[in-house]
Amino acid sequence: MSRIEGKASWLYIGGGTPNLLTSGEISEILAYVKEFVALGEVGMEGNPTRFTPEYLEEISHSGIHKISIGIESFQPPTLKAVNRASVTEEFIGKIVDYAQSLGISVNIDLMVGLPKQNTQDCLRDAETIANIKPNQVTIYPFLVIPRAKAEPSMSSQQMFETIEGAWNILRHHEYKRNSIWVFSKNGRIYDSAKDELVSDYLGFGPAAFSTCGNVQEVNPPIELYLRMLKQDKRLAFRSELDKKATVWRQFSHELYKLRINPTIIKKMPFSVKLVLHLLRATGNVQGLRVTDKGRYFVHEITKTVVESLPFPLSNPKTIENHIAYEEALKTS
Repeated sequence: MSRIEGKASWLYIGGGTPNLLTSGEISEILAYVKEFVALGEVGMEGNPTRFTPEYLEEISHSGIHKISIGIESFQPPTLKAVNRASVTEEFIGKIVDYAQSLGISVNIDLMVGLPKQNTQDCLRDAETIANIKPNQVTIYPFLVIPRAKAEPSMSSQQMFETIEGAWNILRHHEYKRNSIWVFSKNGRIYDSAKDELVSDYLGFGPAAFSTCGNVQEVNPPIELYLRMLKQDKRLAFRSELDKKATVWRQFSHELYKLRINPTIIKKMPFSVKLVLHLLRATGNVQGLRVTDKGRYFVHEITKTVVESLPFPLSNPKTIENHIAYEEALKTS
């Protein structure tokens, strides 16, 4: 069996709550990976209540450079509607301060359009976060995934307008805009989406997403994933992009950054250059930068791309071997 070797530009320990693992287990995983791969920066998601001072100290010693905390909202009615525990500004502020004192860059996630949420609540949350002063703030719209039970509380346009309102707050606190949904103070971006769609990206564990060339794979949910491990089998959902789809995703990624790389555009086919010309003619792009007007277009494009990723539960038509998944579920 071949093994992974070489250098990774970054490693991201995600999936929601990886700090359910002890700091010792995180250290053990990183030490093992480093036996085979030279790592660039390492980031980690986590539940804020488990980022104790001791935990932060130990993962810092292990090589964690960045953490991301999914607050989503500070408003109790919204958090109750999505079954999440409430946290206070003071509590999160202490985590941010201590992590930064260890040299760990901190991202805080907020979400717009959650059930029981309105624009005023979101803007209050943005002001709260700005006062806490994390290194980065990521503000996502509620992503509509087929079969999901929750319904967004806002239209996509309302979500965009709310994010723009939050940006107006953040800019007054010296944040810079790095992409359509990411805002930072120091440029050390924690953005798990920045390479997934345009570079080789290897994901490990249940529901992990990988791309290699034009092939995309997604591991099954945790119950089926664990059963396959016990049976010494592997089941991943496979989808293959044609060259046209790959090119358009790369162009979407350039728009996502709000700044277009001219070297990349030069290599793209005439059809992409024509669309770029139309975006310029309609005032959505000026030169190589997306305009204020164009940000709504980019918001919708990015949201559509993310919602159409080939996860079998949300988009089975894109999965070549979806029948194998259905059969595996029947025997579980």
